[in-house]
Amino acid sequence: MNRIMCIFLVFAVIISVLPSKIKAETIPMLEVKLVNYLGNKSTITVVFNGEYTLSNGKRVSAGTETVMSIVDNELKLSTSKGQVLIENEMIAATPVKTDGTLAINNRGYYGSFQFVLEKDTKSNNMYIRPINKIDIETYLRGVVPQEMPALWSMEALKAQTIAARTYALKHKNDTNMVDTIVKQVYGGITAIHPRSDTAVKETEGLVLKYNNTLIDALFSASNGGMTELNNSVWGGTAVPYFTAERDTFDFHPSTKEKFPWYIQLKQQQLPETLDLSAADTWWATVSEADADQQVLKNMKTWMKNEGYISDINTTKISTIAKLELDLKTLSSGGRVSKGTVKMDYLLLKKDGKTVEKKTLELIGTSASKIRAMVGIDKMPSYLIDVSETKNEMIVIKGRGNGHGVGLSQYGAKNRAEAGQNYKQILQFYYPKASLVKEYSTANSSSSNTTSNTETIKKDTAAPVISSFYASADYKKNTAKLTMKINKAGKTTIIIKDSKGKTVSSLAKNKAVKPGAVYVDWNISKVANGKYIAEITSANLDGYKKTVKQNITIAKPAKEKKGSVKATVLNVRQKPSTSSKVITKLKKKQTVVILSQQGTWYKVKYGSKTGYVSAKYIAVLK
Repeated sequence: MNRIMCIFLVFAVIISVLPSKIKAETIPMLEVKLVNYLGNKSTITVVFNGEYTLSNGKRVSAGTETVMSIVDNELKLSTSKGQVLIENEMIAATPVKTDGTLAINNRGYYGSFQFVLEKDTKSNNMYIRPINKIDIETYLRGVVPQEMPALWSMEALKAQTIAARTYALKHKNDTNMVDTIVKQVYGGITAIHPRSDTAVKETEGLVLKYNNTLIDALFSASNGGMTELNNSVWGGTAVPYFTAERDTFDFHPSTKEKFPWYIQLKQQQLPETLDLSAADTWWATVSEADADQQVLKNMKTWMKNEGYISDINTTKISTIAKLELDLKTLSSGGRVSKGTVKMDYLLLKKDGKTVEKKTLELIGTSASKIRAMVGIDKMPSYLIDVSETKNEMIVIKGRGNGHGVGLSQYGAKNRAEAGQNYKQILQFYYPKASLVKEYSTANSSSSNTTSNTETIKKDTAAPVISSFYASADYKKNTAKLTMKINKAGKTTIIIKDSKGKTVSSLAKNKAVKPGAVYVDWNISKVANGKYIAEITSANLDGYKKTVKQNITIAKPAKEKKGSVKATVLNVRQKPSTSSKVITKLKKKQTVVILSQQGTWYKVKYGSKTGYVSAKYIAVLK
């Protein structure tokens, strides 16, 4: 599974909780191959941080430091002082007490272990492969904080925990049950965090089922704003607990963007003028135009793994005529399924002087093959917005991170922060699945399973808007709308004039939490008068209500100024040449024009007001 690093759509989903009182020892056990952090090693250190029993019956005391190595196609476990504890093709280590731990190359784990020999089919080298046998709940303590940051909202962590538990139990008998993203990233004791431990404990035994069968509870970091059907990504038959729906909660919390990404490559990677018969004169000094780009490196690695080339160091890509995803045929969730690749590459011959030119052409190949070629780190998803070749440049732009099937981790985070609980989150991403209590560690005098079913009821009451207040700052040309809302959901605010015409849209499906809501309205181009704010609020189950609030805009009249045109201008008490002169103004002095009466302006100059002849005042703009 991929790790990280809207109006809520209502589905006819029944989330059931079937509590089951089963003894602790019935908790499912998993066997996980440790690959991710260990890699392929022929020698490892094993430190016993508790008392363990080995498969030959010997007991190893707590604090014993050992080294495991391969000798004559067998595993040998020796103490740091050279004492051989056991030699065999398989070595088992079982803790005497349940809290015993064992560290492999400085990474600790709970549970028991089997150490086996594993052969690399390509190199024929032999490696040590530890297999950790552990109960599902302890396993989840090492998985959840690896798949989702432990500091995220608790409801998101709970949703992630239930998805991870369901996925692990669904796949527990797979031969490739490993600790990597091929399944789920499992970090052992090193990964454990108190917050994710809480999520595991408070959802103990809860799994997702459809028709009484565990679902394939897939998840990814981001769906790019659109969930996807399983068969659109991997083929096969669509299952009913996945849908292709718009997910407006899937976005980066800080940027609000839907995780955009892009690939850009030059078509012409090497000069066309190179002399292929004299490669020794240029091979060491001439590099591809995009040689530093990881995409080109990924393409060469893929070619080697697929058998097109034997050595990336004796290969150069000369031209990429076409690298294109088909945007005409899209999945239900808007994702690409096919594409075309055509490129020429050069192979340096053993003589070191000449090269052989070859062509790789994949027409109408699967998008998954193209993604594998360019690298899943560079093409994180199949949700492509642009795929074009222009001015000899190949450009591919997309969004999202992962396959988009099932739970979106960022979507779950944003939903939790908007007030949704883990059941509502799971309800959206796995519609038609039921939440079932599969087992419990609680002791019970009865082995009967209760059949009580708890149905999650939809909230049919729309949010209530109260304490509405509008205040205006006419100097800043801004009106602030303040209100209170009693529950989480989405809010849309439209401003209409007295004739019912929409003059401004202040919010559209804005996610809100219970409490105070503040919205700013730019009134710089709004005339004075009465307006109506139409506020539509929908709860998390989509039930909504519209209320109307009156707003009055009364901007003060703009101050008009004028400049004196006459050399000397008399300011009089009244608008008449026979009226008493109050003061005299000089040319280019500025006055404030308060009003106009006929051919006279009433003006203000300093602290004095009076009347002047309008023909001697130039109105300033």
